[in-house]
Amino acid sequence: MSESDKLKVVLADRDGFYLQKLKRCLERKGDMAVVGMTDSGPAVLEMIRKLNADVVLLDILLGDRDGFWVLESLKKLGSDCICIMISAIDSDKLVRRAIGLGAEYYMAKPIQGELLLERIHQLIDGDNNEMHQPIKTGKEDVAKYVVDDVYHNLEADISATLSRMGISASIKGYHFIRRAIMMAVDNEEVLIGITKGLYPDIGKIFKTSASKVERAIRHAIESAWKKNGQQVFFEVVGYLTPDKPTNGQFIAALTEYFRIRQNEITKKIS
Repeated sequence: MSESDKLKVVLADRDGFYLQKLKRCLERKGDMAVVGMTDSGPAVLEMIRKLNADVVLLDILLGDRDGFWVLESLKKLGSDCICIMISAIDSDKLVRRAIGLGAEYYMAKPIQGELLLERIHQLIDGDNNEMHQPIKTGKEDVAKYVVDDVYHNLEADISATLSRMGISASIKGYHFIRRAIMMAVDNEEVLIGITKGLYPDIGKIFKTSASKVERAIRHAIESAWKKNGQQVFFEVVGYLTPDKPTNGQFIAALTEYFRIRQNEITKKIS
């Protein structure tokens, strides 16, 4: 396929690593070309206009101006570029707002690559009438715009979130944090007395001491805060912390996010 025949896609996200992953996913079949990537609201708007993009994938949280501002601006310009909002914030209120401002679809991170490609082609080809129905206010109607219909793999979701924060799977703290969140989602009481309960329990699983578990988790969080951790933490839990969270605060906040997410998706499919 010649370059001129490929779908032109623009990506906007504050996570540079995630942008590269999206680019590889979209271009691997050869029918799409990522013509621009940015972390700025005004910049993505300019790219869409100058490059005559067919599709834009954008996060809500961007530099300078957010994704909603981009949608509003595209609406004023009368652009026919297809907009897909991709965000770690899975909220019915935000879904309604995004669709109301002109987004054709809303996908909750982490997303499945094949499903993303399928949705883009459905929107381009117009072969899925349901996807073009106007958004309704009822919760059941909003749910169909959310990608994650089933909470397939908690461990994989946690892993993806930690990786986006810059916490590498090559360090022990990554594995300790992931296990701690999984244990706490299953039983929130493990967060009570974290030093005397959770750390020793994880230490037994990984055949190490509670003090080493505590230090490894603290090191992982410190490492994340030097990279993209603070931004992703805000996206996930919905609030900014002026200081780096403690081990307990970090694990508790992520546990609450994944527990709520699990409960919401369970309700949608029940």
